[in-house]
Amino acid sequence: MPRKTDTLAHQTKHPSRVLVVDPDPDFTTLIERVAGGDASMQITRTVSIADARQFLESHAVDLAVINPQLPDGSGLDLAGDLKKSKKITQTIVTTDKPDLDAAIAAIRAGACDFIVKPVELDEVSQRIHAALERQTQDKLQAGRVRRLRRLCKKLNQARVDVSRQVDILCNDLVTAYQELAVQMQQTHTDSGYGQLVNNELDLEALLRKTLEYLMEQAGPTNAAVFLPASLDEYSLGGYVNYDCTAESADMLLEHLADVLAPRVSDAEGVVHATDNDELTHWLGDDSAYLADSHLIAFPCRCDGEALAVVALFRDRSEPFGDHVIEQCGILAPLLGEALARVIKVHHRHLPDLDEGPEFDEAF
Repeated sequence: MPRKTDTLAHQTKHPSRVLVVDPDPDFTTLIERVAGGDASMQITRTVSIADARQFLESHAVDLAVINPQLPDGSGLDLAGDLKKSKKITQTIVTTDKPDLDAAIAAIRAGACDFIVKPVELDEVSQRIHAALERQTQDKLQAGRVRRLRRLCKKLNQARVDVSRQVDILCNDLVTAYQELAVQMQQTHTDSGYGQLVNNELDLEALLRKTLEYLMEQAGPTNAAVFLPASLDEYSLGGYVNYDCTAESADMLLEHLADVLAPRVSDAEGVVHATDNDELTHWLGDDSAYLADSHLIAFPCRCDGEALAVVALFRDRSEPFGDHVIEQCGILAPLLGEALARVIKVHHRHLPDLDEGPEFDEAF
C-alpha cells in the first residue's frame, strides 16, 4: 500500500504532488530532502506498479519519478500509462545503469528526464524543480487551449450559421438594437467608431466599417483584420491593399496570419514597431516582408479572449502619428465587444456550447 511521507511543515492550498515509484529507500530519502520544509511540494512513495496504480486511481500527481526495475514489472509500462491518460503529468525515469537504449525507451514512454544513480542532492533538486515548472506551464497551456477551443467552435459556428438566421434574427431585432444602443451609449457615447458599429450584426459589414474607419484615421495604408480559425491559428477576415502588388500581398497576408496574429493576440495594448529590429521581434525570420516599414498591430478582446487581431503597415517615409495609435487603442475593445455581440446574437437559439470539462476533453 502507498506510504505517504510527511515532508510538509504546514498545509498549502495547492501543493505539487510528487509520486516516487522506487523500492530504493535511499533514493526516496534524497527526494524528500529536496522537498525539505517546502510546503508547496508533497512526496508520496510506492514500491510497486500495483501500489502506484492504486494510488493514481484516486489522486492526481504533478510529477512521477519511476524506477524501471520494479518487483512486479517494468516501470516503463507505468510511465506509458501516464502518457496515455488524460491527466497532465510529468515523468522522470531513473536507472542504476546508464544505457542509450534505456534512455530512448524512457523517452518513448513519455519521460521528460532521465536520471542516472547515484545522483547528488543539488542535481536531483534541479531536475525535480525543472519538471514541476514544466508541469505548471503545461497546465496553463492546457487551460488556454480549452478556452480557445470553446471560442473557435463558437466563432466557426457563427460564421456558418449567419446566412441561415435571418428569419430568427428578425423576430428579436428591435429588442437587440435597443439593448445594444443602451450599452454603447453608456460606455462609448463620445466614440465615433462606437456609434458607427453600434447596431451592426453582420460580420462582413462590421469588418468593412472597421477598415473604412481606420483609413479615415490613418490615411492611405495597408490594413488587415485576422480572425481566430482554430487554437493559435488565424485567418484573414478582411484587408485593404495600399501599396503591395497582388502577388506579394497574398504571401504577406498569409505570413501575418500565421506569425504576427498569434503573437499579437497575447500582447497588452497597441504594438507600434518603427524599426527592423522590432519587426523581427514580431515577425520572426521573415521580417524582410515588411523591411523599412512602420507597423501597428493590436488584439481586440472581450472578456479576456482575443476575437480579432488588426494590423496596419506602410513605408516608414509615412509614419503613423500619435493620433492613429490613440484611435487604435480606443477601437480595440470596441471591435472585441462588437464581435462578441455577433457571436451572442447568432447563437441565442442554440444550446450553450460551453459544456464544461467533459466537453473540452471530447472536443
